[in-house]
Amino acid sequence: MTTHPEQPPAGLAQHPLRQLLNDSFHARPTPALRAPALVSHLVFTHEPASLAGESERLEQAAGDAGMSRLSGSDNAALFAGAGLLLRWERHTEFSSYTVFSSPAGADPIAPTTSAIDLLPRECLQAVPGQLIVATHVELRTIAEVAPQSITAELSPTGRQMIAAQVADQAAWVFTDFMLDQGATRFLVIDASLTPRQAGRTVQRLLEIETYRLLALLALPVATDVGGWMRQAEEELATMVDHIGEANSPADESHVLGELTRLAAKVEHSLARTNFRFAAARAYHELVMQRI
Repeated sequence: MTTHPEQPPAGLAQHPLRQLLNDSFHARPTPALRAPALVSHLVFTHEPASLAGESERLEQAAGDAGMSRLSGSDNAALFAGAGLLLRWERHTEFSSYTVFSSPAGADPIAPTTSAIDLLPRECLQAVPGQLIVATHVELRTIAEVAPQSITAELSPTGRQMIAAQVADQAAWVFTDFMLDQGATRFLVIDASLTPRQAGRTVQRLLEIETYRLLALLALPVATDVGGWMRQAEEELATMVDHIGEANSPADESHVLGELTRLAAKVEHSLARTNFRFAAARAYHELVMQRI
């Protein structure tokens, strides 16, 4: 495809954000992958105050570890070095760090090996926030690992495993969504994926795992609010009884004051939980889209 200089058509006024918006579309590319490959994905929740200088600290740490920055922006960057790719992305309430490794085909991959084990420790020392997601993906060819061998191995043990054919049956995916040494694990068996398809398939799995757990951040909030709402319903029922029993303006004024107090508490609860529940709905929709 012929490339052209970055210049607008003559005589046309350009929107000031045109270039920025176009560049943002390409700011977070998905690397192409060839089996065998290892991918580790870490997600950290953060507070806005902790984000100051995150990109600069990561770039300094990556440089100290012998990795160079290939591309990026204020909210995303790609580093390479020591046979690894490190992708950093910053989102509204979390940052993600994804490590890609492609071992030589002749080198066996130990069952407990993950891409994050190969990343110099300096790169993670600059990470702010708390770990919420950790997942490892192993990409293998169907010649290396037959899908039937996985199911046959699990059958005698009774261990639960989720298996699916994806990408028009070009690959198999196996996982149990359980934490194994602090991380969930996916096995992707490549039957006939192109490198771009393999990269997109792995990326989709990482996003499913990320947004699945982020959606569940609303669970403890819902549990807490559910208990409070039951108590509020009991208070409301009592107030309704008092309305029928009111015999004077003073009684009615007292009941009105109690109703006003309860209404204020309900409004406060809605304001306090609205963001979390709205975020959970958005994350749930993203999970369903990726599935």
